[in-house]
Formats: sequence, structure tokens, C-alpha cells
Amino acid sequence: MTCPIEAAAIGGRREQDLVASDDLVVMRLVVSATQQGDLLGIPATGKPVSWDAVDIYRVEDDGKISEEWAADDMAAFASQLGALQLPWAS
Repeated sequence: MTCPIEAAAIGGRREQDLVASDDLVVMRLVVSATQQGDLLGIPATGKPVSWDAVDIYRVEDDGKISEEWAADDMAAFASQLGALQLPWAS
């Protein structure tokens, strides 16, 4: 199953940090993409965007991911597409 962000924004991700402790793995990354489809009520723009994200995974003894939590800076995403004016953005 593809998530709405992956379906609407085609691009890649660059890992910045990867930390593991016990059964948890945390990854801090920068996602860069081009908005190719409607997302969060924002019509497709074809504009390039990039935003910070943090993903946390619970990994079982067999190496399979059993849980995932993700936090993406969607305010940065929406701001770059002109859908949101952030007071600190120039």
C-alpha cells in the first residue's frame, strides 16, 4: 500500500542520522520530492520540495519491522507549495 505522500510527491530521501537501541531504530532524514499529484487539498504543482522527517521502527528478533511511527514537517511542505504562510519563513 502506498501512502498519500509517496503517491503525490515523487523523489528520494537522504538519511542524516541512524540510531538503534534495543528493538528500536530511529532515522532522521531529509525528503526531497516533486509534487506530482494532489495532496492534503493542495493541487499538483510540479514544484520541488524538501522537508525534514523522523521515522521510528520497532524491529523484531527476526529482523522484520513490526511497528513504525513517522513525523514529517508538513508545514514546510505546504509552505514551499504556497499553500501556507509561515511567520518565520521569508
